[in-house]
Amino acid sequence: MGQAYLYLLPAFIILGVFSYFPSVFVFVISLFKWNFLNHGTQPFVGLANYRFLFSDPNFWQALQTTILYVVISVPLQLVLSLLLAILLMSSIRGRAFWRLAIFSPFITPIVATTSIWVWMFDNYHGLFNGILHLLHLKPIDWLGDPHWILPSIIFYTTWKSLGFSVVLFMSGLTNISPMLAEAAQVDGANSWQTFRHITWPLLAPVTVVVLLLSTIEAFKMFQPAFLFLGPDGGAQNAGQTLGLYLFSQAFGTSAHTGIGSAISVIIFLLVFTVSVAQFGLSRRYTPSVD
Repeated sequence: MGQAYLYLLPAFIILGVFSYFPSVFVFVISLFKWNFLNHGTQPFVGLANYRFLFSDPNFWQALQTTILYVVISVPLQLVLSLLLAILLMSSIRGRAFWRLAIFSPFITPIVATTSIWVWMFDNYHGLFNGILHLLHLKPIDWLGDPHWILPSIIFYTTWKSLGFSVVLFMSGLTNISPMLAEAAQVDGANSWQTFRHITWPLLAPVTVVVLLLSTIEAFKMFQPAFLFLGPDGGAQNAGQTLGLYLFSQAFGTSAHTGIGSAISVIIFLLVFTVSVAQFGLSRRYTPSVD
């Protein structure tokens, strides 16, 4: 047994140095007036950084934007990925092509995809406004109108991350024996009843995983907003999420690393609370196979 732990020691050291220690150190920094540009004394301020955040209107706006993003994007991704997984597991033509087309955005570098989507969102030469023009509809300032900034980001991030959730659901569908559906059809069940009483309950573990991962990623969303809108979050800060607000505080002109760390702690507490609630509700309300 001791020799086994000795073999695992290098992995524990790497995890401790590059994962666990930085995570704990963030909590420590959040209690200091820390500035990484200042090599002098970093004074201890206790909960002052948190009090500053709770009195800052920009923090509450970023929190509201983040929660709204999570509430819309997570269920949307869940439903679309489940429908696409069921479709791709059926006997449609060109399944290999469609599987590659749906999964490829997930593995494509985000800088490359956002560069393409910036052109697609362009007011005058973009693809989306070109389609609206063909339909005789008014063009939309996708990344300039505060009312359309967040829907535009949700549109992009759903397209970008959908493939991973589809693969997870497809793996879950693969593990469901076709004999169960065939037996239900023999008993007179239609497609919806088969899905409701057999497929959906058996997909519950995969659904929990998809919900947890997509929720965590949604709360941490930073790169699309930064690449599309810059550090200010666009017009009226309509696209400023907690991740973008953290970046502006910790790495902006003032470099308030302590405040940025406090935001990180708040994001962790939000993700932890929502994840525990999701896991508890999923275990309580998961439908059983009838």
